[in-house]
Amino acid sequence: MKKTIGMAALILTTSFAQAKFVTTEDTAKQHPVQDTVQAKAEQKVKGFYLGVGVGSTTFDSLDIDYPFITEDGNTLKFMMGYQFNRVFALEGQHTTYGDIKESVSDYSWSPTAVSLSANLGYTFRNGLRPFGIVGLSNIDLGESSVDPDDDVSFGVRYGLGLEYAPVALRGFIGRIGYETDLFVINDVYYSDSESYTLGSFYGSVTYKF
Repeated sequence: MKKTIGMAALILTTSFAQAKFVTTEDTAKQHPVQDTVQAKAEQKVKGFYLGVGVGSTTFDSLDIDYPFITEDGNTLKFMMGYQFNRVFALEGQHTTYGDIKESVSDYSWSPTAVSLSANLGYTFRNGLRPFGIVGLSNIDLGESSVDPDDDVSFGVRYGLGLEYAPVALRGFIGRIGYETDLFVINDVYYSDSESYTLGSFYGSVTYKF
């Protein structure tokens, strides 16, 4: 009887030890996989990215009310940048705005802008990143009747947005935002200047390498 009890105890002890070893071994095997996935997710925070976006066009004059101005067509954006860490990225964009037209005449703008901006925000571990944009832009108005002194202006680019980078998509990032170019045109005939804004509500998709 004692031998039977002793043998049973030995078997139970051996089984428990073996089960514990297997569990520990399985856990050890699983952790590197989780660590690798987390490491890859963290690696995507830093890197070079390319993207394209489309949105609406908004126009406003800060000095004069233009009741006969209409915005026609969509904004198209091409962007490239480098994100250095969870907070800071440097981003360049080429923006083609929709046409800005006067309904009482044939005069129109077909503006484009090239900008370089700081992208400041914070990348959370769930992939969300609220951000703000601030930088400088070079704006070609694309006037239908060109005055050489007024066709190109320098402006200030600013805006806000939200990005989402799901870990499962491995580098693909969705973005929604609003960005504006604020610029001044000097009127050589009236020795005066007027301030304008060209903006866009847009959505984009980028890929981070």
